[in-house]
Formats: sequence, structure tokens, C-alpha cells
Amino acid sequence: MPSFTARPTLLLLLLLLLLLIVVYATALSPVADVGVIGAGPAGLALAHSLRNEGHTVRIFERRDSFRPVGAAVFLHPFALNSLRKVSPQLEQQLLQVSTQIHTLSFRTLASGSEGFSFALRNLQDAKQVFGAPFVAVRFWDMLKALKSGLSDEVFSFGHQLERYEPREGGGVTLHFQGKESCDVRYLVDAGGIRSRTREQLLGKADERIPRLRATFAVVDGDSLETALERERDDERAAATGELAFLAGDNLSVVTMGLDDGGAFWSQTDLGADPFDPIAATNEELQEKLRTGFASFPSGVKALVAATNFEDAIETTVCELPVTWTWGQDDVTLLGDAAHAQLPALGLGVSTAFGDVEEITEQIRRRGLSRDTLRKYESKRKISCAALQLMSRGMYYLNGVSANQN
Repeated sequence: MPSFTARPTLLLLLLLLLLLIVVYATALSPVADVGVIGAGPAGLALAHSLRNEGHTVRIFERRDSFRPVGAAVFLHPFALNSLRKVSPQLEQQLLQVSTQIHTLSFRTLASGSEGFSFALRNLQDAKQVFGAPFVAVRFWDMLKALKSGLSDEVFSFGHQLERYEPREGGGVTLHFQGKESCDVRYLVDAGGIRSRTREQLLGKADERIPRLRATFAVVDGDSLETALERERDDERAAATGELAFLAGDNLSVVTMGLDDGGAFWSQTDLGADPFDPIAATNEELQEKLRTGFASFPSGVKALVAATNFEDAIETTVCELPVTWTWGQDDVTLLGDAAHAQLPALGLGVSTAFGDVEEITEQIRRRGLSRDTLRKYESKRKISCAALQLMSRGMYYLNGVSANQN
């Protein structure tokens, strides 16, 4: 018969055993139903969707914090239609920080002769026709609008995915550079064109195809007005609510006038070797652009003059080959990780929102499962492949147009 002094010892051992069981079970439990790679537009929208459907989410982002990034983007009406089906509140949050596009213009600059031009001035009717307007939005404003409503606990910053490992019985272990590994039930990689998940799925190294050298920037209204006065020209490259395309001298320039008086501009040098080194200093980039824009209208020159080159982005624009493998078991790709395309059609973010809409619809119909992921993939592959090929075709047509003027 155990003594009275032995009973506390036995009780303590039982408590320690129970604690070990709890710790072990916790270690084996996934940190979330879904691990999402990337805190970009697609990843943020997907997180809202999953939480609305009652699932836990953890977003793993390689950047060390949520901070300003990018320039501005153009969104087609179907992007907002997709976002509305995911969450009407998200759509409204995005519209509140967007500029509605009412005019689209195109102009070629031909040496020694009058160039070709046209303008569509009734895009303000797009909502009646397509269900939503054409809009432009600063990328950082879009990210803040899409992040609103997600708690800090959802995010794990400074997490660069190295590889994933399927678990016996279902689920995925995620391995990160310099961080502890963790388990999730499902993995959705919305981390963009550098997706390590895609590389592992396809068994291929970096598949990016360099195509263009491009520069992007957003100019604030006061700086632009000062630059226009210096150019002695009050004609903006793009008025508020205008999306303008200019082509000539092997350059293609896109400008968008924003509601706050600022403007977004981008230029692609169709003659540049995309493998050439990127400008080493802001001064080198500024001088290169001034030389390239020598024959362009003063409104475009004013944009360059008004740009704070600390915020300008020079990059090599790449695309990915079409693939029919988007996922396997508990893993899938979404957005640019699945179908990165050239920006000729301005469809990158728009198609990513289409992916989020489709995966949301399948979850609502079928619940969260492997079959749901496969159904989502089969619904999106063909249309996204077609858009990839169309954007590539537009890239070649733009090159022909620019070289003829």
C-alpha cells in the first residue's frame, strides 16, 4: 500500500506526463488551416476569404515588415467584380483609395511625320457595361486597403520559404531560411514569380524569362506642377483619370493621372538588353531616362524631372512559361506564381483576383480539401494560359510598333 508521502510524487509525475502530452500534441498541430506565401494583393485577399469561411490563416512574407512598396497599377473591371464576390467590403475599401479611369488614349511619335493617335473618352460608363469601373491605384494604398481587418497575428514577416515537405497523413511542413519550420494543413503559394513552391512542384530551377527593362514611379502633385512650370508647359502627360500610352523611339510609356494630383508613369525600353546591368545610381538612371525621352513631349519630360529617384524602380520584367501543373496533394499555386505574364495587358493583379474568386467559390461549394484545390486549378488553367500567350503577343506587337516610329 503506497504511503501518503508517495501520493504527491505520483500526482506530480502524472501532471508532468500530461504536460508532455499537451506540448507534443501542440508541436504536431498545424499553426493554421492554410499557410499563404506572400503578403501581396492576392495573398491578402485570399486571407480575408479563408477567414470569412471560418478557416485559420497564416501569411508568410519574405519582407521583414509591412512597408511601402511598388508604384501603381491599373485594374480592369473584372478585378473588382472578382473582389466583390470574395468580399464586398474589400471591394469598397479598394475603391476608396482608387482613381476611376474615364479616358484611354494612345499616341505614336513618328520622326518627321505626324504620329497616329486615338482616344476613348467614355470609360466612365464601364460600371454600367461591365459591372465595375476601370481604376488606377497606388500599390501601397492597395496593400493597406486589403490588409485592413487582418490582425497582426496573421502575419509572419521575415519568412523566406526554402522548401515544403508533405506530411504523412496530410498537411505540409514549411521550411524557411533562418527560421523554425512549421506545419500547415494546406499551402497556397501567392508569393509571385520567384515562387520556390513552383520550382519544387515542377522540379525546375528559376524559369523566369527576361523580356524587358522597365522603370516605374509615382510623382506627387506638387512636384509635377513645379516640373511643368520649369518645362513652360501646362499640358500633363495624363490628366486625372486618364490612362495614356505613348510609343516611339523604341520606348513605350504609360501614364496615369491620379485623383490627388499625382501621376504614375512607367517606361519600357524595347531595344534594351534585359540582361544589361541595372543603373548603379539614381543619377545614372535619371540621365538615362532624360536621354531616352529627348524626343518625347514636355509633359513626359516633366514626369521624369519631378520624380524622386529614391522611390523609382528600375527592373527587368520577366514572364514564366505556361504550365499545366499548379499543385499536388495539399499544395497549390495562385497568381503570378502560377501564371506570371508580361504587363502589356495590365492583367497581373486582375487575374490574381480571379484566382482568389475561383478558389473561394470552390471552398464554399466543397469545403477545404484536396479536391477543392484541384477543381480550382482546372477552372483557371486554360483562361490564364490564354492570357499569358496574349500578353506575349502584345509584347511582340509593341516592339514592332515602337521600331517603326
